[in-house]
Amino acid sequence: MEKFEDIYEKYYRKVYLFLLKLSGDSSHAEELTQDTLFKAFLHIDQYEGRSSLYTWLCTIAKNNWLAEIKRKKEFVDTGMDPEINSGMNVENEVLDRHMAELIRKEIAHLPEPYGSVCAMKIYAELTYREIAAEFQKSESWAKMTFFRGKTMLMERIVSSFL
Repeated sequence: MEKFEDIYEKYYRKVYLFLLKLSGDSSHAEELTQDTLFKAFLHIDQYEGRSSLYTWLCTIAKNNWLAEIKRKKEFVDTGMDPEINSGMNVENEVLDRHMAELIRKEIAHLPEPYGSVCAMKIYAELTYREIAAEFQKSESWAKMTFFRGKTMLMERIVSSFL
């Protein structure tokens, strides 16, 4: 096993980007990344090597994010600044941001393992093989679970507009 200092340097940015996609807020992602890596440091002896270290870290990160959402019972504002992209159509940007926030919210409410698989595929950009390894299942299971989760997600989003 690598020294934890090496793990921290190797995975900090990847975990941060994963959490940034989940939370939509850079300072929130920074705080969650620090907490994730601290928890990983405390529990590194529990890493069994059945999945990649990055997948294990993303699982800790996702669980931290979900726990915080449950604690606060709110979702983080995406912090849209219409002046940043002054050449873009502001209405489209607002709709895109709203849809991204809605997707984050609905993924958090999907039953397990669908929520975790969708988050790993969409935000962590893990392969089906990596997802399957995390759950100790087959790649076919990972593909089918993602498909079903994505279908549930679409149904939830459509019903929120009705």
